[in-house]
Amino acid sequence: MNGQMTRYKESLLNTPKPIPFNEIKGTMDYRGLLAYAKSKGKKISELTQVEKKKFYTE
Repeated sequence: MNGQMTRYKESLLNTPKPIPFNEIKGTMDYRGLLAYAKSKGKKISELTQVEKKKFYTE
């Protein structure tokens, strides 16, 4: 190969570890977020961070 595997392994080293569920402090209103995105005619991934933050509570 042309170094793809090496770059892949390096990218794995730089990838942050997942956050355990019990360490998540806040809650997300997914139902409300989905309804909001649907009303705007967008996918959730297309919403801005500000729009998503409206549905997050700590």
